[in-house]
Amino acid sequence: MRASLHRVLTGALVAATAVVAMAPAASARVVQPAQVDFGPVATLSPAVGRDVDGSLAVFARGADRSLWYDTQAQPGIGWGGWRNIGNRQLAGKPVVERNSDGLLTVFGRGTDNALWWRVQTEAGTFGPWTRIGGGITDDPATARNSDGTISVFVRGTAGDLWTWKQDVPSGTTGTWTGLGGGITGSPYAAPNADGRITAFVVGGGGALYTRTQAEPSGAWEPDYTYLGGVVIAQPVAQRGVDGKLRVFVLGGNNGLYVRTQAEPNGAFEPDYGYLGGVWATEAFAVSRQADGRISVYGRGTDNAYWTVTQNTPTGAEYSGPASIGGKFAGGAAVAVNVDGRLAVFGVGTDRQVWSSTQVEPDGGYGKWSIVD
Repeated sequence: MRASLHRVLTGALVAATAVVAMAPAASARVVQPAQVDFGPVATLSPAVGRDVDGSLAVFARGADRSLWYDTQAQPGIGWGGWRNIGNRQLAGKPVVERNSDGLLTVFGRGTDNALWWRVQTEAGTFGPWTRIGGGITDDPATARNSDGTISVFVRGTAGDLWTWKQDVPSGTTGTWTGLGGGITGSPYAAPNADGRITAFVVGGGGALYTRTQAEPSGAWEPDYTYLGGVVIAQPVAQRGVDGKLRVFVLGGNNGLYVRTQAEPNGAFEPDYGYLGGVWATEAFAVSRQADGRISVYGRGTDNAYWTVTQNTPTGAEYSGPASIGGKFAGGAAVAVNVDGRLAVFGVGTDRQVWSSTQVEPDGGYGKWSIVD
């Protein structure tokens, strides 16, 4: 990363004239602590993916540092029961990605600060934990290459960005590549419309930077691109139906900001857009609605989950923050059911995993319930 990554930030996100505080809404549902003794006593934000049979699978780290997971009893309906597939050596949050054959792969940082993974052998069944190696300091991020291989992005012990890429789609071996820089926290990665992956990182002074593959599934461009701002949590990004990447960040005032590519696969617009709110200092979750609008989810200062959604699938205007209720101890995760309804997951203040699913695609959210 060029020297500018280490310079003192001379400009920050333009402060909004008024910060929109997320006061509890009168209609917000409140999660009541439940007396339950099943499943993990979850300690970190969950991860969720869609299984090869179409059912959602949710993963969480238990208080025993093992990995636990539960899958829907059938696609979009119920839950089959928690299973412990851990080795009591998971140091951070799990991250889930699908192999090219549709089977889920889980990555995580071990207590030895190495990257580990566990791969499904069939729907609902996982093989053993395998140590990939490396020395990492934060939770990994993943993205699928255009050739079907998975790339994993991590922060090394010296503060550099590294990526590990499968040698072949659904393969069991991979290759490390150092991408340099001096980054803080966990990276994020998302594919462009042309298949090239862009990695988003926070550098010196809290500024946001990107680095993009020079060609799909291939080598990387030689330098980072400076997007500025003061970012205090892991960024997240989502490609819209118009092909443009949008990156969402938590600014220094704990407000939500967005920056959008001017054209698909191209440079980002010169300014951030302010989307409001006062949010907890942690990563957001992001997904697309069935109609193509992007929704962002995060935890407010009242510990409820709130969401901000595009007004139109290709537009630059977003709704104000709206509460979907609950009482949570960490960040949200979101996934899409086979029928297009979004499902939001989180670890409650009671340390159980809770979920709320849209009543219909693009619609409101149903009652919060424990994932059992």
